Amino acid sequence: MRFRTFVLLLALLMTIPQLLSAQERITTTLQNGWKFFKGENDPAFQKSFDDSEWPDVTLPHDWAIAGPFIKNGNGDTGKLPWRGEGWYRKHLDIPDTYEGNTIYLLFDGIMAFPSVFINGRPAGKWDYGYNSFYLDVTKFIEFHDENVIAIHVDTRKHDSRWYPGAGIYRKIQMITVNPVHVDIWGTYITTPIIKSHYADVRIATMVNNRQETDGRIQLEHIVYNSVKNKVCEGKVSTKVAAKQKARIETTLTIQQPRRWDIDQPNLYTVVTNVYRDDQIVDTYTSVFGIRDIRLTPD
Repeated sequence: MRFRTFVLLLALLMTIPQLLSAQERITTTLQNGWKFFKGENDPAFQKSFDDSEWPDVTLPHDWAIAGPFIKNGNGDTGKLPWRGEGWYRKHLDIPDTYEGNTIYLLFDGIMAFPSVFINGRPAGKWDYGYNSFYLDVTKFIEFHDENVIAIHVDTRKHDSRWYPGAGIYRKIQMITVNPVHVDIWGTYITTPIIKSHYADVRIATMVNNRQETDGRIQLEHIVYNSVKNKVCEGKVSTKVAAKQKARIETTLTIQQPRRWDIDQPNLYTVVTNVYRDDQIVDTYTSVFGIRDIRLTPD
């Protein structure tokens, strides 16, 4: 009995390196621990800047909610004081285990014209307030040390007849992935042929190879229905050059498809596994419905 236990334990230990080598896509929502300052503050982008006296805020955050309300005047409608500028800062400890991977920041919405600094260095900017955007911040990260994100937000040049908000009004996520991965918003799914007994599902996947060498990449697509049953699957492989992206397309067929409509919004899920050298390095999930739209004279 003891010998069997020892053999089982030894077999388990031998599998640990293999389990750890499979890169997990890690998504962290950066909701808490932000500092905020309303107004001009030019040195606030610096890593060493002292923000200890700034008030704490939680995202999403709209600085205009604090008021005071601006009453109707000069023919304009009353509104909250959204026009101005402000700074957000967050001190972030990134695990050493993330080193060697690719790190993105995904911003769901910042009003408006945000400029993003990582450890005092400009990482990128965006020129609109209503669209989501993302930045590859890998080269700005300092492993084995604290990292500081600073974001300058400026609504003074934005104009709107409605209330547009002010500040980081939607969530920010940090996404850590293997250097070989499905790109952000990396799948495009269509259903070009829909019949009563089958439907073709066209999956276009943008694969990003951030490594220094070319790679032979294999994609495995597994489609599940709304009750988590597998309905079809397929594999496709191609070569992706170093530091390049490649669009990989394939078509799968779902038998007896359940269509999406308003009364019965049936959905399917595609799980895309990315392999390099027969080792899984990323997993990406997409949701879609099977439907078509027709415009007729009637």
